[in-house]
Amino acid sequence: MADFIHSFLFQDSPIKNHGNGVSATMVMDSSKEGWVGIPHGGIGMGAILELVPEIGHSAAGKSEFQYPVSCSFRMGGAEARVGDKVVIEAEAVDDGMSGRISVEGAAMPYITGDIAFGARAAETDDYARPYVPSAFSMIEGKLDHLPHYRNCFVCGVDRKLPGLKRRFHLWKSPHGNISCAFAGFNDEDRDTFFRFERNGALHPMGLLAVLDETMGWGGFLASANGGVSVRLNYKILRKIGIDEKLVFFGRGEKVMGRIDKRMLFWASGCGAVMQPDGSFEKVVESSGQWYAMAALTDQMRTELIPESLTENAFAVAGIPSVV
Repeated sequence: MADFIHSFLFQDSPIKNHGNGVSATMVMDSSKEGWVGIPHGGIGMGAILELVPEIGHSAAGKSEFQYPVSCSFRMGGAEARVGDKVVIEAEAVDDGMSGRISVEGAAMPYITGDIAFGARAAETDDYARPYVPSAFSMIEGKLDHLPHYRNCFVCGVDRKLPGLKRRFHLWKSPHGNISCAFAGFNDEDRDTFFRFERNGALHPMGLLAVLDETMGWGGFLASANGGVSVRLNYKILRKIGIDEKLVFFGRGEKVMGRIDKRMLFWASGCGAVMQPDGSFEKVVESSGQWYAMAALTDQMRTELIPESLTENAFAVAGIPSVV
């Protein structure tokens, strides 16, 4: 019988073994939404990683993750919309795996991913992360709320379907504006964020999705625009248990171009486990590139709630929330 994560991703669709690889189909229904009408990238990345156990004997040496795990994803070959049916495919490559997601009928993949395990796992990027504090006490009482969507898989706090239900926060740190999110600090998180677990360990989908959004907020604060992910890189250092407290950080690193022509922004991120003494242990690093879109910035103005927090976020980014 399929477990919760498999059912959430694939409904009743089985994972098929083709000898040299595996595949599954997935419907991008409203449970997969991120931006309004657009599937959340974390869902697709998580679906690719969900196929790891199916090719584990040839990829990772056994049917589970070998840490550290590095992931490199590329998006945008074809557009995916809520309601689309997609095919996820994966095959073993050396000490890792290669995966892709294609919208039915599209010539190019929607997402491609390369995964490496254990000793083969590559470094994530060249970004320094001086903004990651050494302990929780350095951010306690210094955070402002950021707004959220109604139905987003990550931040849809009013969402009726299973979702992560994360709230995001702004920390005006000595190293610039940092976006933050938390997990494991409230009992309710067992029914939201940590519901996406297997055998007592967090499924990577939760990490990837929250860091995608945390970095996206960091990029917005630097560029004053929303964007779609183009490239995302992660390095997960160890297994994370459902009894651990996690803090995620994201910062905009670079902005190039103009929104009325072509704008890209880059961001870095990190996830840390809070130890009993309040100190932080880094467990995942991330970085990415986004393509800024005026239409998404406009969507943030009209769809994010509550309005007062939207106004504050746009003010910090340096532009008015109403134009």
